[in-house]
Amino acid sequence: MSYAQHLIPRPEVLSEDGIEGIIDLRNLDDRRRRKLESRPDAFLSLTYPTADIKRVVQQLNDRFSRRPDSSALFLFEGLKGSGKSHLLVLMYHLLKNPTEASRWLARHGLTLTPPPNATVVAHKYTDRPLLRVWEFIFQAAGLTIRGDFEVYPDDRQVLQALGDRHLVVILDELEQGIQMITNDALRRQNIAFLQMLSELGNRCPQVTIFASVYDAGKEPGATLIRVPNVRIQFARATAADRAKVVLHRLFENFLDFDPLTVSATVESMLNTWRRFIPSLDSEAFRRRMQESYPFQPELLTLILERVPQRGGFQNIRGSLGFLANMVRVTHSSEDVITAAHALLADRETATRLQDLDPGGDLINRAKVNAEELAEYPLSDRIAAATMLYTLTGEGRTRGITREELIRHVMLPGADINDFERTLLAFGKYASHFHSADGRYFFDVEENADAKVEFRSLTIDPDGSKSRALLRQIWMAEVFRETETAVVFATPEDTKAALESMRKDRLRIVLCPRQLRPEERHDLYHGLSVRNQVLLLEPRTGDFSLDANADLVKWAQRCLAAKELRDQAERSGDTGRRDEYDRIGREDRKHITDAIRRAGLRYARFDVFGASPQADRVEPEPLPGAAKEDMIKHLAEQLYPDMRFQEHMSERLDQIRGRLVKEVDRQYRETLTYPVPVSAQNITRAIRQLCLAGRIGIYHAKGNYSRQNPDLNDVELMDAQIGDPVGATPPPPPEVPPPPVELVRLETSPAGPTACFLGDLRQLTVEGYDGRGRTIPNVVVAWSSSNPTVLEVSATGEVTAVATGRAQVTARAGSIVSNPAAFDIGAGPTEQVSIPFKPSRGALRQEIAARLAQVPEARIVCARFQLFQTEHEVELSGLPAGLRGSLSGSGSLGFEITITKRGEMSKAQVEQACEQLPDFRGAQYSARLDVVGQGRQE
Repeated sequence: MSYAQHLIPRPEVLSEDGIEGIIDLRNLDDRRRRKLESRPDAFLSLTYPTADIKRVVQQLNDRFSRRPDSSALFLFEGLKGSGKSHLLVLMYHLLKNPTEASRWLARHGLTLTPPPNATVVAHKYTDRPLLRVWEFIFQAAGLTIRGDFEVYPDDRQVLQALGDRHLVVILDELEQGIQMITNDALRRQNIAFLQMLSELGNRCPQVTIFASVYDAGKEPGATLIRVPNVRIQFARATAADRAKVVLHRLFENFLDFDPLTVSATVESMLNTWRRFIPSLDSEAFRRRMQESYPFQPELLTLILERVPQRGGFQNIRGSLGFLANMVRVTHSSEDVITAAHALLADRETATRLQDLDPGGDLINRAKVNAEELAEYPLSDRIAAATMLYTLTGEGRTRGITREELIRHVMLPGADINDFERTLLAFGKYASHFHSADGRYFFDVEENADAKVEFRSLTIDPDGSKSRALLRQIWMAEVFRETETAVVFATPEDTKAALESMRKDRLRIVLCPRQLRPEERHDLYHGLSVRNQVLLLEPRTGDFSLDANADLVKWAQRCLAAKELRDQAERSGDTGRRDEYDRIGREDRKHITDAIRRAGLRYARFDVFGASPQADRVEPEPLPGAAKEDMIKHLAEQLYPDMRFQEHMSERLDQIRGRLVKEVDRQYRETLTYPVPVSAQNITRAIRQLCLAGRIGIYHAKGNYSRQNPDLNDVELMDAQIGDPVGATPPPPPEVPPPPVELVRLETSPAGPTACFLGDLRQLTVEGYDGRGRTIPNVVVAWSSSNPTVLEVSATGEVTAVATGRAQVTARAGSIVSNPAAFDIGAGPTEQVSIPFKPSRGALRQEIAARLAQVPEARIVCARFQLFQTEHEVELSGLPAGLRGSLSGSGSLGFEITITKRGEMSKAQVEQACEQLPDFRGAQYSARLDVVGQGRQE
């Protein structure tokens, strides 16, 4: 239902020409009666009797009734458009048109009895300047002044000219007229004449003066106010009177309107507001709505009080035109009119608002923001209300609060979800929409963040440019390597990129997410020099560079900031350029921080099978996120030189007879071998094996054994590996025997058996010949850390031959009927890696589950790793060993490695795990060196 069913807009309000808000005293002379001022009945019907009007009519009636205390001077003071001219024209018609005046007075319960012989003289100074006001008054009144006078007639001459008539003088724009007189003496004469005339009127009832001025503190007002007067100051008019003047001027049936007929509409609106504003004073708003209907009362406060204070709209006159346009736009569709209906898209509204925004810069910017967000519901209304509050406020009152916005936008039928979503969009995307101290407002100063955010919505719709930028930032700014690194796309594309790189160095694959086994297998299958390809995945399982909405959004903002920055650069706007630079840097930092928090892990292949299911991959957590951190960790922790020496020692028979460069190539190509992180890993290991006398190095420059070959690395690559040069190397130095723990190695008719317990220190060999005769026991020194091949002769003598597995070998005259081999001592060591767990308890449970697969396992080394990304903490709550004497708020990030050596049982390892430092939010991992129970092969 529209409010027009209760209040009927006047025809001129709905016309294209709009309402005529300017009342001009000069139009009284319109002989064709086209102007409102020249038609007394029409003019009086549009005049609402305000408190000021009632006061003037009463004071004027008192004067005409010859009350002795009545004033002859009526001084109307106020700014342009405040209503001075309207009141002067009203006085003219009340005195000049008694028939129409009596009807208007009777309708409003007023009394005025003007003298029958009144002579009314009206003049507007700005339309017809006067040098001598007395000449005009006397001529217009038809008065003949007798006698001589040098300047102007004195009071006796005036009274003589009047006779029994009553002179009423109406002067509009008096202040402007007096100031236009450049001759100082003549200007003073005019002021003195008006003073004389008003004083004459106070002495006798035959002279009454009405005059309007802007400021009574300036001449001629400063002189006139010293005379007893009726002073009307329009700035002090009550808000209720202003509202009634406007409503009466806009709606033809306002005087007959009963507010109770719209109680349901008002209650519906109040109910809507109460749901979202619990502190709403419903009673106060109900009362105000009854007085201001169909306008929301806060709208009238803005237009009729704040706007005049800002000097805009030409006070009531301009405000009336603004409100009339809102009626014309809304009368057929709205229940009430609020600030949200002052739509910026309406040309008339925008034009009138420019009185408050000279040049229209702010309005145009707000209009663009509203158009950009047109897809959001209520966007035009939020922009309209915010703009009106912005233009009519200043200082702390500038802008609109959220509650005020609700009262203007959330009318019955509106969805609060639409409101919240759109308000959020304005704060996020509108480049000239700001908020401060709980208020929203528009400003010509650009909200650079919002402009970047809005531009980011359209700069990369499919996200392809953003993902490319994320890869670039990851490689260049986080990992800090671009030539030898590639971000995984598909196995085929990534493999092609790797094949195009140089093969004589490490090549690195950065995976935007943790890969599936099939993807890892397909990537390495058929790849050349594949043990030099390091596969790095995010340590965080749910991280995905491409699917992370925050990362993609930050990348889009980076692209938008770069584009806007270039535009500002071209236009020479260094301030905006620097602001966009700042935003781009901040968003890039968000990206790099997020990637660093995700961390890296190295996918190490222990077994590369014929299918993905046959592969065995152990994830190795890496510290830091840069290449140098990764290389350092691999070189020191996973692949130190000792690891290569140990690995070659286990396969000496496979490297003998080969060139060093062939061995080097083998390690770089065989996926499950230790990875040569440095170009010298292999040569350094070869040199150490040669120095230890395990191998010999043969080269054209010489042969070497038990010494570091006197060859540079290039020459060493062309050398051949063989047996040690010269005699068999001496046995290892004797070690004082530790406490004896006997183990029996027996051969019997039933077959060979071996039994042992714990860390072997000595070995007892007892044999039986084929006839059942016993060979005396032989005791041999033994160390589990240095297994030895044993030979047993026919006489029972045992000889240590070489390191490796303990073995009894049949020889001539041996009592052993068949060769037999036994694992004795510690046997081979296996490594069990436990990936990062969220707590030490979870790590202990995983260790227990993994060791349950190795019966009677013995652990000879346990290395625990604790890792935590940097985060905000209270330093005083940390152990002193970590924080020293620091206290207060700060941030902490760490990586701790704790290694415990010595033989431990499964239960002891679990106990050690529980004794690790407890840090909330830290990640815990372990790597165990495990020795299994000896077994016959």
